[in-house]
Amino acid sequence: MSNFSDLKSSHQAGRLDKAGYIRAMYARHEVLFDHAQHLAATNLAEIRITPGEVTATFKEPPVTMVCPAADTRIAPIEAFNFGDYEHADIQLVRRLVGLLDGAQVRFLDIGANAGFYSLALSHWFPGLAGAAFEPIPATYGHLRRNFALNGVGKIVPHNLGLSDQPGELVFYTYPSQSGSSSMTRNVDAADVQEVRCPVTTLDVFCAQHRLGADFIKCDVEGAELFVFKGGTGLLRRDRPAIFTEMLRKWCAKYQYHPNDIIAHLAGLGYGCHVVRHDRLTPCPTVTDDTKETNFIFLHRERHASVAAALA
Repeated sequence: MSNFSDLKSSHQAGRLDKAGYIRAMYARHEVLFDHAQHLAATNLAEIRITPGEVTATFKEPPVTMVCPAADTRIAPIEAFNFGDYEHADIQLVRRLVGLLDGAQVRFLDIGANAGFYSLALSHWFPGLAGAAFEPIPATYGHLRRNFALNGVGKIVPHNLGLSDQPGELVFYTYPSQSGSSSMTRNVDAADVQEVRCPVTTLDVFCAQHRLGADFIKCDVEGAELFVFKGGTGLLRRDRPAIFTEMLRKWCAKYQYHPNDIIAHLAGLGYGCHVVRHDRLTPCPTVTDDTKETNFIFLHRERHASVAAALA
C-alpha cells in the first residue's frame, strides 16, 4: 500500500482521480478506528498524533511516552499489543518503594531505556529523586523527551552505561527493539547497529556526584553482575533494595550464571527473593526450574521489616 505522500503525488500528477484518491486515503485512515476500538481493552488512555511524533498515555500510571517509529517493543506498543506493560512488576516495585518511605527514596534506574519505571515512580512518589542511566544515544533522546513530557525533574538522565570498569565499550543496539541493547549480540536482528558508548562504575559515578541510593532497578540485558561489582562500595555503604533482571540466557552471553550475582550480593548481606502468588519468597539459588526472571534483593538487616511486610 502506498504511503500518504505517494498517494498525494499520484493525485496531483493526475495518475489517480479524486474519487480514487479519497478511497485510497480512507483505506489508510481506517486503521485509526480499529485502534480506537482496541484501545478500550488496554491500559492505554490515548494515542496522540502530532506533527512528527506519536505519543501514548497510560491509564495507570497516567504517564505519557513517545512511540519511536521503528521500535516494535517500546512500552506503549507492548501495552497496546498485550493489554499492559509489566503490570505485576511495576505494581510490586510501587509497593516496595512505598515501604521504603517512597517520598524520600534515592532511586537509580540502571538500563532506563525510555524511562517507564522512572516515569511511573515519579508519578506515584513526587519526592523521589536520583539518576537514570541509558548508554544508547538514540534511546537516551527518547528518555529525555519522556522526562520532559511528564515534568520529571528530580531524576536526572545520564547518557552513560555502567560496568565494573570505566572506559568506552561497544554496544549492540536495535532500532526495532531498543530494550535489547547490550554489550553482546543478544538478538539475531537484521537492524543491529554497533555504537561506542562511555561507561563508568556505580561507585565512581556516585562519588563524583555525591549520590546515594535506597532503591536500584537494574535491567541491562545480561551485564547485571558487572554493574553490581562496580557498585560494591555503594551497596556496602547504603544497602539499597534492588530490583533486577537475571535472565540465564543473557547471563550466559557474558559467561556467568545468575547464581554468581546471588553469591556476590550475599557477601554484602543480601538475600534473593522472587514473587510468587503475590508474596515475597526466598530464592537462594536459580535452577533450571526457576521460572522467574525478575528478582528482589533485600538487605537482611536494613530491610527485615520490608521483607516481613511482603512475605
